[in-house]
Amino acid sequence: MPHRQGTKPADPSLEQGREGDSFRPFGLPRWAGLGLYALFSFLLLIPLVRRWRRHPRWSAVRLALGALGAAGGAAAYSQAWPWWAWAAPVFVMLLAAWLGPTQDPDRERKIQRRHQAEYLLNGGGFAGGRLPSSEPLPEKQPLYLLIRGEHLLVVPRTADADVHSALSIRRIERIEVDGETYLPIYVSEAKDPPVKETTVDQRATSELALKFNDGGAVRFRYVGAFHKHLAETAAHAVYSVREQLRRPQPAELTRIVQ
Repeated sequence: MPHRQGTKPADPSLEQGREGDSFRPFGLPRWAGLGLYALFSFLLLIPLVRRWRRHPRWSAVRLALGALGAAGGAAAYSQAWPWWAWAAPVFVMLLAAWLGPTQDPDRERKIQRRHQAEYLLNGGGFAGGRLPSSEPLPEKQPLYLLIRGEHLLVVPRTADADVHSALSIRRIERIEVDGETYLPIYVSEAKDPPVKETTVDQRATSELALKFNDGGAVRFRYVGAFHKHLAETAAHAVYSVREQLRRPQPAELTRIVQ
């Protein structure tokens, strides 16, 4: 059949030597192709299994896998099977114990969206103080701090992540980090360059204290290598919002001018 003018026919030599077996890529032996296929199939399963582990029903799946492995082990014991027959049920039980549930990487963003907050901060652990809630908060309870409008929301890091208390940022009189009043001070890296730590103290702590104009106070404790940074980041966010709330609003400026 004559080819259309302006097009070039395919070179028949390109088809020469092409292997029709998809399990022999690049001229490798078939066993190598099968091994690569199995390896890449397993690697593709990893993100899929991680998504499964985020599902609320994953605990039931783990329980079913453990029961299946136990049933296989009981059958191997009752039938007096050789030792190698125990490998599969033992592997299934170990897999069920090892593959625990994983947290949704987008969980914090969803919590922020659900509470309609402008900022989400690491609240460390609750270190004491008076909260405007009838339900007491246990000490060292991991927390999120969310800023919504003029309120600081105290949210425990539990499965439901409901708001425990709402604190008025306008009423915060002093913000302290490790007992010192927090004031944002910019220091150029040329004057204070970062220094690489030789040792990291994972048990070091910093404490953020919010003191209110009625004499009450709430404290949050941060533990770990970034304790100071996390405490100052939360302090800076609360300080910035408080100063913004204290500035005269456009309506107030109009009254002052009049």
